[in-house]
Amino acid sequence: MQNRYVGDIGDFLKLGILRALSPGYRLGVAWWLFPDEDHNKDGRHIGYLDQPTQWRHLDPQLFDALAEIVSSGQRDVRALERANILHGAIFASDVMPVVRQAREQWFASVQRTLEGANLVFVDPDNGLEPDGYSHGSGKSGKSVLLSELRELARPGGCLIVYHHHTRRKGGHQSEIEHWADRLRVSGFRTVDALRARPYSPRVFFLLDAPADIRQRAEQIAAHWQPWISWHPDRHAEFDGTGNTGSEQQPAPMSSGDGVEQSSMTDDVPVHLTAVPRSSGRPRSNGTTEIGYINRNDQEVIRPTGKPGTDHGQYVYVLRCRTCRHEYGANGSDIFLRRCPKHDRGAPGQPF
Repeated sequence: MQNRYVGDIGDFLKLGILRALSPGYRLGVAWWLFPDEDHNKDGRHIGYLDQPTQWRHLDPQLFDALAEIVSSGQRDVRALERANILHGAIFASDVMPVVRQAREQWFASVQRTLEGANLVFVDPDNGLEPDGYSHGSGKSGKSVLLSELRELARPGGCLIVYHHHTRRKGGHQSEIEHWADRLRVSGFRTVDALRARPYSPRVFFLLDAPADIRQRAEQIAAHWQPWISWHPDRHAEFDGTGNTGSEQQPAPMSSGDGVEQSSMTDDVPVHLTAVPRSSGRPRSNGTTEIGYINRNDQEVIRPTGKPGTDHGQYVYVLRCRTCRHEYGANGSDIFLRRCPKHDRGAPGQPF
């Protein structure tokens, strides 16, 4: 990451992914901040902000917040943190040093900062360590070592790491498989990926992702198509619910009953008081399970058994916990659904 990238199209997709993956988890962000360079035009891809019809609907609150940051001229990671775009996240924001000994001290500080997180995002400028990586190189700070990822891993937690596609022989799919194999060899059980393609293609590897994170990632790709695609671990054996056979589902971290959670209107961020869990159905890890409540306060009431409009999907009845309106929705749409009656959601399906 470099400060000059803040608010560009890559930032919009990256932050959109994190916002959709992180509800119910304590997110930790290691910016892996590298000093700004000026040898290319990277970070200038902000034209999407002038095309709200094409982009804003994907995450209106995020779009508006980034537009405000870019227009203010304060493009740095601290501005992202102050804007509360990733509510409740822990940030490791110190600039990456080049000298190896200083990097070791810096990394130890990152580990201490992110100790309380169970969903950690690592944002190196280039991504995973390249062939021929040298600690003495002036560009060494633009990559993350596989050994560093292993040290950041926690039992029951999940790591997400950014990687910028290269010109590796075989193409981008081959590169994803190459790194997935290396990451498994380094000790991670499962390696899934979300690939984003506007301008420079990039990939976000999900390491040891639990079932609900994997489900959310698949739904993100459906919502953001054609800009994001989902590449599940091709070696993992799944039980039909997103779990691997040997995997136990970790409990997402909660900030407690009645704590403030961030939401945003179309204009400025506001705060809403979360509904205490004791006042409604418990939240579920599976998005199609009865009682699941998505980030827009839409609750799954019951399955209908009726075929939906997406391939292989069935219709579920959802109820808005704000206005009590009930409507039908594909199982694949539940995670991102908004109320069609009062919150500009798409019309519901008959049930």
